[in-house]
Amino acid sequence: RLLRSLGCLAGAVTYFHGEGIKHKDMKHSNVLLSRGGGLWVTDFESSTDFTYLTSSVTGEGERGTPKYFAPEVAARELCGRPADIFALGCVFLEII
Repeated sequence: RLLRSLGCLAGAVTYFHGEGIKHKDMKHSNVLLSRGGGLWVTDFESSTDFTYLTSSVTGEGERGTPKYFAPEVAARELCGRPADIFALGCVFLEII
């Protein structure tokens, strides 16, 4: 059941990236699971639609949770989908 949930979570991230959305605050408290096995990713307040951007730069006032920041986000360098994947890996480690 755990592996299925992790797979669903990875699929959700793949889906919103495919729609051109970068979450920017992926963390365990933004993942909801139901008793029936349903999974929801929440808190898209910090998200960015990057379909029209050539790059996404972390600027002053960047939102998110530092504990889950990819190195490039913490260094305020160019960041994109890989930063969400890094944070997803942090969530996986916490869950396991």
